[in-house]
Amino acid sequence: MISKYPTADKRRVFLASRSVFSGQNVHIRRAKKIRETVLRYSSLFKPLVNDFGINKTTDIIKILLEQKIFESELKAKIEFPELYQISPARSLQHAALENDAARSEVEALGGLEPTDGVDNNNRPARITHSTQQVAQKISETNVPSLYPPNLPFTVQYFILTTVQRQLEEICFDFATRWLPGLLRDKKWDCAQAVELTVWTKVLPGLCDELPAHAIHNNSGSSLDQVFSATDVLRHSAVHRLPTSSKGILSMIHSALTLAMTLGDVSKATQLGLLEAELARRIKDMELNKNFLESRLDEQLQTICEQRAELDKKESSTIAATLHEDKQNEILIGSLLEYYLRDMLALDWSNSRQNGGRYTSEDSASGRRKDSMEIEVTHPSFLEWEGEEDSDDDVESVDSHPCLGVCLNPNCCT
Repeated sequence: MISKYPTADKRRVFLASRSVFSGQNVHIRRAKKIRETVLRYSSLFKPLVNDFGINKTTDIIKILLEQKIFESELKAKIEFPELYQISPARSLQHAALENDAARSEVEALGGLEPTDGVDNNNRPARITHSTQQVAQKISETNVPSLYPPNLPFTVQYFILTTVQRQLEEICFDFATRWLPGLLRDKKWDCAQAVELTVWTKVLPGLCDELPAHAIHNNSGSSLDQVFSATDVLRHSAVHRLPTSSKGILSMIHSALTLAMTLGDVSKATQLGLLEAELARRIKDMELNKNFLESRLDEQLQTICEQRAELDKKESSTIAATLHEDKQNEILIGSLLEYYLRDMLALDWSNSRQNGGRYTSEDSASGRRKDSMEIEVTHPSFLEWEGEEDSDDDVESVDSHPCLGVCLNPNCCT
C-alpha cells in the first residue's frame, strides 16, 4: 500500500516521536489520545507541529503506531533502513571516537585516586593501535562526527547523583539488617552520613562473616570488584567529570549489579528500568546522529563534486583568457609589422622622387644626419628612363626592394 505521506516526512516524525511512543505508549491507537500525548510534550514536537501542523503530525504517528514501527526494531529497519545503515568509514570513526572518550574518562579517574578499584570489564572496548590510527586520520580531516552520543551535563549530573544516593541508601539498609553493630560503633544513623566510597571499602571485608544467603552475587565477578566498580560513578559525580552516555550506562549497570548483590529488589528494579530507559534514549540519539551524518556525507559529496566542476571551469576560464591574450598580442604584432612594411615602402617611393638619396632623422638627438644613402640603381628604373618595355625584363614584385611601391609601371604592376 502506497502511503499518502513521503518517506522523508514519516522518517522525521519517527525520529522525533520514537522516545515518547515507547513502553506503554506503543499501544496507543486513538487519534485523540495521540494528539493529547503530542500536546503534553509540546516542546519536543514544536518543530514538527510548526512545519506539518498538529493534524498531519498526529496522523503520521497513528500510521506508525498501527504499523508497529515503534515497538519493533525489525519493522523500523525495514521501513527506514537508512537510519540503521552506517558506512564502514563511519563505523570505524565511531569506534575510534568512543574508545578515545573512554580512554579520556579512565585517565581522568586515574588521576584522582590511584587505589580506585575501577572495573574495566564494564568500560568500552580496549583501545587498539588500529583504532588510534583511525582517530588520528579523522582528526586530520574537516568532516565532523556527532559521536560519541553525550547527554547534557545537567542531566548527566542529575542521573549520577541520584544513582549515588540510591547506592548509599542500599548500603545503609544492608548494614541496618546485617551489620547493626557497625552502625552503632560508627554512629552512622542515616544513609547521608556515609559516602559511597566508604561503603565500598568497609563492606567487602565484613561480608565474609555474614550468612551465605545475605549476599546474592551472580555477576561472575568477585565481591571486591562488584563494590569497587561503583567508585567511578561516585568520582564522576563528585568531581563533575564529563562522561559519555555509554559511560553513564556502564555506571548504572554497575550500580544495578551491586543492588542485586545486596538483595535490594526494589531499588534494583528502579535501576534496571533506568538502565533500559537510558539505553533506549542512547539508541534514539544514535539513530538521529546516523541520519544527520548520512545526510551530511551526501551533502558534502555533492559540494565536492560541485567544487571539482568549479575547479575545472576555473582552469578552462584561465586557459581561455590566456589564449585570448596571446591572440591579441599576435594581432598587435601583425598590425605593427604591416605598419612598418608600409612605412618602408613609402620611404622607398620618396627616395626615388628625391633623386635616389635617403636621409633619416635621429629621433634621439632631434638633429638630422645622413644615416644612409641609397643609390637608386634599380634596373627596371633605368629601363623606364631610356629603354623600351620588355616582358623579359619585368621581375616579380616580391624580388624587388621597392616592396611593391614603384614609379615604373613595368616594375611592380
